Amino acid sequence: MVTYSLSEVELPRIAEKLPSAPRLLVRLGQLIANPNVQAEEVVAVLRQDPQLVSQILRMANSAAYAPAEPVGSLERALAFIGFAEVHRLVGVVAAGQLADQKMRLYPLNGTHLRKNALFVAVLMEELAKFAGERPRNCYTVGLLRTIGMMALERLAPPDSGIPPFLDSGDTELDVWEQRHWGTINVEAAEKILLHWRLPHETVTAIRHHYRPAGRHNPITHLLKLAAGAAADRFNSIPGEESYWVITPENFTKAGLEPLDFTLACEKAQRKFEQLSGTVE
Repeated sequence: MVTYSLSEVELPRIAEKLPSAPRLLVRLGQLIANPNVQAEEVVAVLRQDPQLVSQILRMANSAAYAPAEPVGSLERALAFIGFAEVHRLVGVVAAGQLADQKMRLYPLNGTHLRKNALFVAVLMEELAKFAGERPRNCYTVGLLRTIGMMALERLAPPDSGIPPFLDSGDTELDVWEQRHWGTINVEAAEKILLHWRLPHETVTAIRHHYRPAGRHNPITHLLKLAAGAAADRFNSIPGEESYWVITPENFTKAGLEPLDFTLACEKAQRKFEQLSGTVE
């Protein structure tokens, strides 16, 4: 029996109440996919969140980029580090905003979640290059793959009767979620990101990456590989451990050789360390 009944209108409504950086990350990725985009268009999107602007400027001035002169404006930041790097920095801020959400039911530690999300994102971007997929879309879907957890948490009132996962006796997140919400976090994430107009083939990857056997969408298998690698480095999010058994099918369907995966992990680790250095 489902503890809390979820209506179709609730997820889009709650999505608009989530922190702004994840939504702006999606919008910015769509914008800079256009090779003719102008800097003022990018600036207009970013200025929707003044706090985000301040954080980007602080990160652009960090030792990770070491500008010869202080970067004092968004226009200067875009010229100095480029559109793609600003997109990555918005992802860093988005990961931080999501990690700062107060979680009563999910077993999420803020620091752990931030590291996990950022590493999955940068590895997805690297894997996309080997697999012939769009790197920015893959970065975004990697960074936001856990956003459904935040939405389901917010949708459950304190008196819902849902036990915290660690007290539930369940060992897999999707089993616990299905029992109490009638849906699971990866389905919630899919609906939210479709509402934000991320491409369907990219978003569908989140829904199926826990159990991708028989699925032919390469991004689904890329996401499983990336999330599994993050779990190896930072420990798995409790309840996700059983999902990260990697099979030869995952490499074949992703269009990757194991050596490609190893090289991508090495590049992603270096990028992860650089981006992490912007907030230290």
